[in-house]
Amino acid sequence: MATITDLTINGVKMPTPALNGVTISREKIWSANTGRSASGKMLGTIIAQKTTLKLKWPPLTMEEAAKIEGAVSSGTEFFPVKFTDAAGVTQTLTMYAGTLTGTQYSWAGGMQWVMDVAVDLIEQ
Repeated sequence: MATITDLTINGVKMPTPALNGVTISREKIWSANTGRSASGKMLGTIIAQKTTLKLKWPPLTMEEAAKIEGAVSSGTEFFPVKFTDAAGVTQTLTMYAGTLTGTQYSWAGGMQWVMDVAVDLIEQ
């Protein structure tokens, strides 16, 4: 698991993700002619690497959850995501959001609601 600081999605500063709530994947994108030869040897060329951020937040206020939802569901297909990763490297990538999920919890003593939120962000 990685630690992300200074997370900004679509220009909006995000709440701090949960402990162990960030996974960074770097997917290799292979050329169209990639495959196995008759002898079983892998052939092809890596043409790009794309980043996926799997983000999960701890229980949040409804306002914090709405901030995340607004940033990833703004009607813009692709948006900038700025983060500083565990190696201290700050990146700004153009990404899109997978399905936003959340769990609502009721709190003892009334109708207070908090919500944990998760979303995958995938580089364009």
